[in-house]
This record gives sequence, structure tokens and C-alpha cells, in this order.
Amino acid sequence: MKLWVDFNISRYITLLLFIGLAWGQSLDIDNKIARYNPQDNSFIYNDSLQADLKVSEFISTLHDSSAMLRGDIIKKVLYNINKYNKKNNEYSSLKKKYNSGIESEDGLGRKVIENNYLIDDRELWYMAAVIVITLPAVPWLIERQKQQEIDRQMDSKSYYSGEGANPEQWEEGATIGIKSGIIIGIIGFLGSKIKTGQKEILIEHSRIKEPKLSDALSKEAITLLILAYNSLLNE
Repeated sequence: MKLWVDFNISRYITLLLFIGLAWGQSLDIDNKIARYNPQDNSFIYNDSLQADLKVSEFISTLHDSSAMLRGDIIKKVLYNINKYNKKNNEYSSLKKKYNSGIESEDGLGRKVIENNYLIDDRELWYMAAVIVITLPAVPWLIERQKQQEIDRQMDSKSYYSGEGANPEQWEEGATIGIKSGIIIGIIGFLGSKIKTGQKEILIEHSRIKEPKLSDALSKEAITLLILAYNSLLNE
């Protein structure tokens, strides 16, 4: 029995040491970044002997370790990372269409057949649905919370001397908002699935170029990301 316990403890210790080693390797305190190189789309270390850091590795490390950042910088870092990722996703979508197309007669690009739908951007409809649901529900929730506080004080003190609450006044509006929002969301979803026709578009060869970090973010935003990355290494 004792041998079995010792064996399991050894396994857990080994596992913890392995995790600690892996974590330690992900953040090397000596590898601080000096600047961003827009020509090569990479980051240059302070140590000139080290190879440049790829943007993909930089973004991945920063995103995975963002919880270690302090203060409002977390929101700014994640916002800029999402902005860059969105640019990359748009490029990937365009590249996929480009690869499925055929060469144009003038040789300037590739012709692609694209479907038209009753609703092209369902995300806008989803956003509208959320707004329609939320706006009428907010005053009802506020009054509901007041009523719950009144009920708690009545249960504990048998009296309440504060301002009254009337959640019933807003309940009907909140209900209508929820139903309307659901309908709007369903319309957006169904409309994005109903095909109304097709159109031919030309994707020029010059547009098929993988975006650099500097294409998506300003110099100030990139500087912020570098400062955040270096602060992680300090941690």
C-alpha cells in the first residue's frame, strides 16, 4: 500500500515538474523585443544574435498569456489582437474564393461565382435582436432588483422605509422586447440561408497578399503590444 501511494505521489510530482518546465520555457526573461520590422513582418530582439520572432508566434504567446497582464492594458491588447485576427480571417476567406476561381481573359485575376442571399450580413440582424431584447429589459431588471431588496428587508426587519418598486410596469414591455428580438434573430438567420441568385466577381492577383501586422494596426498599437509582451517576460 505504501509503495502504491509513493508511486502515485512520484507521478504527480513528475507531472508538476513537467508543467513547470513547459511554462518556464514559454516565457524567456532574456528575450525582450526591441522593435517591429514591417519589411519582414517580424519582431527583432534586443539580442542581435537571436533569430527574429514571427508575428504569429508573438500574437499566440501574447494572447495565451494575456491573463498575466495588469490593469486596462488587457482590454487594449485583446482588442488589437482581435483586430489583427479579423484582418487575417478576411484574407483567408478571400484566398479561399480566389483558389476556387478561374483565370480571367485579361490575366488580371480570377473570376469567382458568388452567391447572393436575401440577407448578406446576418450579424447586423443578430446585433439588432440583442438591442431590441436588452433595452426594454433593463428598466424591468432594475425594478425587479429593487423589489427583491424590499422583500429581503421585509423578511429580516418586517418593514421597509426606502423607495418602492414596480417591476410589473415594465414587465409587458420586456416580454414584447424578448419576443421581437427572437423574431429578428430568426429572420436574420433564415434570410442568410435563402439564395436569391449569383454574381461573377473578379479577384485581382494583387489582392492576394498575406496581411502584415502593420496593415491592421497603427504604430502606436504595435508599440503597445511590444510593451505588453516585454512586461510578460518581466513577470
